[in-house]
Amino acid sequence: MPGAEAGAPVVGRPERGLHLSRVRAGYGGRVVLHDITLAAAPGRILGLVGPNGSGKTTLVRVASRGLRPTAGEVRVGGVDPYALSARRAARLVAVVPQDVAPAFSFSVLEMVLMGRSPYVSSWGRGGEEDWARSREAMQAAGVQHLADRPVDELSGGERQRVVLAQALAQDAPVLLLDEPTTHLDVRHVLDVLAVVRRLATSEGRTVLAIFHDLNLASAFCDRIAVISEGRIVIEGTPAEVLTTDRIRAVFGIDAEVWDAGTGRPTVLLPPASMEPAAVGASRVHVIGGAGRGASIIRALAEAGFDVSAGVLHAGDTDAIVAERLNVARIIVPSFSVVDAEQVEDCIHRIGPLHAFVLCDVPFGPGNVANLHLAQALMDRGVPGILLDGTPVEDRDFTGGLATTLWRAIRARASVVSDAAQVVAAARAGAASADAR
Repeated sequence: MPGAEAGAPVVGRPERGLHLSRVRAGYGGRVVLHDITLAAAPGRILGLVGPNGSGKTTLVRVASRGLRPTAGEVRVGGVDPYALSARRAARLVAVVPQDVAPAFSFSVLEMVLMGRSPYVSSWGRGGEEDWARSREAMQAAGVQHLADRPVDELSGGERQRVVLAQALAQDAPVLLLDEPTTHLDVRHVLDVLAVVRRLATSEGRTVLAIFHDLNLASAFCDRIAVISEGRIVIEGTPAEVLTTDRIRAVFGIDAEVWDAGTGRPTVLLPPASMEPAAVGASRVHVIGGAGRGASIIRALAEAGFDVSAGVLHAGDTDAIVAERLNVARIIVPSFSVVDAEQVEDCIHRIGPLHAFVLCDVPFGPGNVANLHLAQALMDRGVPGILLDGTPVEDRDFTGGLATTLWRAIRARASVVSDAAQVVAAARAGAASADAR
């Protein structure tokens, strides 16, 4: 590369990885990082997650030669960046901070060209190669149309992408990103992370990125490291790291974690309004399955009802949600046939109810008995709420039996079309029961 110093590493070589070994660092007398050992490999994205104040940004500062550690070693491609000049170190590591407030009204093009400063002499303005790389970087970050705009007139999201373009123009083998999706809308989040993924996969860059969104980290990272109170708690694949128990231990929340076998788990955070059902709360039973009852179970629980669910098959999405929300549930083995005995057991176990909800689930020989459960509850005087979405004929795999039973129940129930209406009907039913 024109302007590069002799012996500078070439993008894509394995020695371009980032290694921290027993690093200790902090500010003044306060230690923030305690014996951090971490490795980010070329061609891979390593995500860094953890609570606020856990040391994520401090770790990035240490790795980027911005904060010298008080103990331990930092190596970029086997080289100690603290033993190099700032200019030479900038050829090894590029940083995208959370935000940049420029001191002067530079244009976007001028800001991006600054990324080429490690390769340009102090009295030069850059050669043809530097201008070409800057244009490529702006194109990759989607800011080429802003080239002549002053940076201080841009929105936070636009400025964030300009900073990414500047880092790309720097052409360093290691890229450090401190919350790279801050200020970005959904489309630009995906665009930026797609650029980062291409840099890792196609160009062999080493990427270490801080994420607050656990689902983004799961979707885009090859590996994830969790830091808490200045220590690495665990480092591994998203499936290994993002578990219910781990999230509870580190973040102090009970989250639902689903993994469809892709190794990319999805984290569902509990709503802020979720509280345990109060003693004496109205009791509602949900008859669901195949995921059709999940939103209903959650909506009723959020609204303060004492919820139960079943009969459900183990592994069903509704069963998983019921477990995560800690509602009472009646579960039978996967692929087993729900029979009359299990229906009676369900009625006995759920006890007195203010109402029940029958969801628009697919019915086959394995779960058609749940329609008998709904009829039995109505025969006992329990008000029924029927969620009528997909036509029953399209989800009847019983030769017409389910359609006949569904229509009979529908004629006696309150018919609704979404979760909000279910909650409203349940409240009305509870108020009517209390009045009696």
